[in-house]
Amino acid sequence: MHHYTENLNERVISILLLYMLSTFVPDSIGSEMFRSECQDRHFSLAIKSSFLGQVFRFDIEDSRGMHSLSSQQAAECGYTMVLDSQGDLLLRVSYLACYVDVNKDTEYQLLVWFVNKKANEKEASYPLALSCPLQQPWSMREIVCEENYMEVSVKKQMLPDSQGLEGMSSSAEPEEEGLKEGRVVFRIPGDAQGEGTPPSREEALTVAEANLQGYHISTSGTRILLRCAYSPVLSYTLQESGGKVEAVSATIFYSHHWTLLKVDISVACPINQAVMDDGHVLWTFPKILPPLVHAGYSAWAASVGVEGRLVSDCVLQQRDYGVRVQDRTVEIRIPFGAEGGHVKSHVVEGQYFQSYSIDLFYMHQWEDSQWALTQHRSFRPLWTPPIPRTPTLLNNTVPSERVFSITLGAFPPDVSLHNVSVGGEPVSWVEAERLGLKVSQVPFSNGTHAYQLEAPFSHPLISKKYVGGRYRRYRLTVTFSMLVSPHGEIYDHPMAVVCDLQDVVLPKLEGNCTDRGVKILVRYGNLDSQWEVYLGGNKLDWALVERGGYVLENRKHYYSLELPLYSVGMAYEYLTLRGLVVSVQVHLVDRETGKVEGTFVQRCSFPIRDLLVCLPDRWMVLVADTSYITPPIEPRSSTLLDPSCGPTETDHTRVLFSFSLDSCGTTRTLDGSHLVYANEVRYSPALYPAVNPLIHPHSHYRLPISCRYGVNNDSSRAVYHPSLAAPVAPSSHREGSNQHPGIIPGKVYQKTISAKAKATHPQR
Repeated sequence: MHHYTENLNERVISILLLYMLSTFVPDSIGSEMFRSECQDRHFSLAIKSSFLGQVFRFDIEDSRGMHSLSSQQAAECGYTMVLDSQGDLLLRVSYLACYVDVNKDTEYQLLVWFVNKKANEKEASYPLALSCPLQQPWSMREIVCEENYMEVSVKKQMLPDSQGLEGMSSSAEPEEEGLKEGRVVFRIPGDAQGEGTPPSREEALTVAEANLQGYHISTSGTRILLRCAYSPVLSYTLQESGGKVEAVSATIFYSHHWTLLKVDISVACPINQAVMDDGHVLWTFPKILPPLVHAGYSAWAASVGVEGRLVSDCVLQQRDYGVRVQDRTVEIRIPFGAEGGHVKSHVVEGQYFQSYSIDLFYMHQWEDSQWALTQHRSFRPLWTPPIPRTPTLLNNTVPSERVFSITLGAFPPDVSLHNVSVGGEPVSWVEAERLGLKVSQVPFSNGTHAYQLEAPFSHPLISKKYVGGRYRRYRLTVTFSMLVSPHGEIYDHPMAVVCDLQDVVLPKLEGNCTDRGVKILVRYGNLDSQWEVYLGGNKLDWALVERGGYVLENRKHYYSLELPLYSVGMAYEYLTLRGLVVSVQVHLVDRETGKVEGTFVQRCSFPIRDLLVCLPDRWMVLVADTSYITPPIEPRSSTLLDPSCGPTETDHTRVLFSFSLDSCGTTRTLDGSHLVYANEVRYSPALYPAVNPLIHPHSHYRLPISCRYGVNNDSSRAVYHPSLAAPVAPSSHREGSNQHPGIIPGKVYQKTISAKAKATHPQR
């Protein structure tokens, strides 16, 4: 596609602050507030939004004085004033506009006064003198479709349809006078009038009458011009392939050097709006405009630009603009947010929206049998309605660095960060660094920006939770509060980012055996508040320490507990003549979930001379020491009340019995709320009859033993030392004697031990 050559000398020729009365001009004016350019066929003047007051206007000055323009007059005279998407005031003025000083159709000058009134201030006027050269020669016919008007200008010389019709006055007439005496014939085709109307109609007006109808018709040294606002009287619309077209079909008849000439001054402009299509702004344009095209149509070419400036094919490709010609339709497709346009932010019911606008400049040109070259320029502002947009969250966190790094964006320039809330605590930009957080803006080459937040895992506003398997979950909960200009709307964007890191060091459990009992050592981890320690089935707390008589020692990196033998929390695994094997089982429990995260068991063996253990399931284990009996007895010959129940294990001085309390002659009695099971160890040598006690006074040995259980609870365990109660021996045994010393229990060293700490029954 051939593109119209871009302006080579596009620059500001002059913005001159004229020396006027000091009462109208302030002491200092920032030059950055005004910006002007000489564009293709018009002046361009922009004024920064920050400089605009509550009331502002443009006045135009020429040799005849000062002129103020209404909206209608501005359209008829070739002036376009709009606010762009950034709020800047933009004035575009056609080189052929009213009050423009033209020098040989190559130099154009305009004096503009910007009148500004801010709150509680009087009006201030700023004179700006604009001067631009013609950068490209005028073509035979040029048509402009501006935002508020349609314009067509044609060359006077060698007009294809100009022909002498009849002789006029013999005296030469000024060109303007010849035009004022002319007339204009307007044509409205029948298909534009609806059903039941004639095929077409014409209406002839004088130039003066046409001016009253809203048509500005004028002439310069080389060109004839027609300009009008949209939808004037005698205009019509057509539905063409590519959208609706508004047109004015007109021919002007005027006198020139005693000759009556006629010129086609028809104009047509597309008026359809853009639509959103799959994330793109789509605008369609008829390739051929029937009111303007004659036979021999050829050499069609088109170019696309932005803000009045054409761009090259390379730029179109870089910006991903799409221009496609299909049959009689031209499609221009621009991605939402593409460079060249402007994104505006909105807050709608607390949600973030964006709209997109672009000031499209489209020019196409062709040749036909009547016009050697027609150039058709369209200034078409395209925009979308507000569309919900969710800012993109990028999680750049590297777990090994132990710092959250997130980026939220990208935002257009009208959005700025108001503050952030981390863990529910508002944090301003100023406070962030002092509080150990880093908030920064990240700019992008397309003019957008994002915001980055960095927060160390260790920060107190970062929540931490143990999730098992030595993993700790770090959670950053943050709300970005964004300020949308210019109305100061606030948009809150909450989010949460989590990172699971296997960095938990569990407390280390150790133990050893002491002379007094079992020592447990707990080395601290890095999340000690997460855990509870259980000894057997008992939670370790101060009440347990006091009840068990533990010796607690606290150090910088650990603490230790010494459990005395037979204390709470100690389990008795088995008892033999080689010793009593006890264990302390330590559990590390997650205090939130109750899950056991670690278990340690410390076993210790203690030598035993004599011991009685009453087990929870009504079983008794006994080690008895006979070394203090004189004369010595034979342990292997000892029995329980049932002579058939002999010892399980013996050595030279000790005997071990293990039996059920429902066997071996055990008796049961009720003592208040307890059941008492009683038995005794006996020694009666067969070689020495009991009737001869004087020969062997201590040959008969008796050791009473008993266990007590609650009537409604048999899950308790008791430990006794039977040797602390002297064995029972009769001082004299007379035949027929009926004396019995009764059952004497040993001293109780531990009353109750939790049944959760199970014991192993030895050799049943």
